[in-house]
Amino acid sequence: VLPGRCLPSAVAARRLPEDAAVSRSESEAGREVSRYFKAVRSDGRNFHNGSVLYEPGWTYTVTGRDHRPALLCSDTVIHASKSPAETLIGGSWPCRLFEVDGEPVVSDHRKSGFREFTVVREVPAWWALGPNGREVEWLLGKIADATPDEVRQLEAAWGAAWDAAWDAAWEAAWDATWEAARGAARGAARGAARDAAWEAALGLTVRDLISADQHDVLTGPFRSVFGDPPKFRGGGYPEWQS
Repeated sequence: VLPGRCLPSAVAARRLPEDAAVSRSESEAGREVSRYFKAVRSDGRNFHNGSVLYEPGWTYTVTGRDHRPALLCSDTVIHASKSPAETLIGGSWPCRLFEVDGEPVVSDHRKSGFREFTVVREVPAWWALGPNGREVEWLLGKIADATPDEVRQLEAAWGAAWDAAWDAAWEAAWDATWEAARGAARGAARGAARDAAWEAALGLTVRDLISADQHDVLTGPFRSVFGDPPKFRGGGYPEWQS
């Protein structure tokens, strides 16, 4: 198995009966709740081959693998992550993102494997890009809609900005993604951004973890062509993940 590539399980799905539905506040009463998140393609299907359709209110169970040890990056488990910003391991942007409930049977520092979990609700997809995901989503949208002339301007601005200060800022931002468990968010942003916008996507992904000067160095070429990101109100990223 390639590093970071998680194979899908043989999965059976069943919809929960309406009389079995329990509100989040009721289910959390009297116990400590561990939240997990699952990212899927924009059509709701798993990234690897689209064989499993995920929707809220459904329970998903690994089938025909119970006799084998539970191993991450294998077909013995379904994968999810505690951090929304690590859900795109082996995935890509754009995506949909779900909160899931279950008991993991195997875990590492980035993801967990389940024999069974229930999709509780859909949450904002930009959470998968980290606490600054709204800004990163805005940037990726600008790149997707960029004209050839804008791309040329961006490439020229990026080439002119490359110096020792840029190298130091890039290294600080790269290290920050690992320390803050945003490696998957960084990878997804890189996959969706064109080469000339990758540095800006990285700078926005860890904007809260690097200095203002480092952020300005990495995002300056992009902002010189497309302007500053909008001022998004209300945050919205899960407080326990900030």
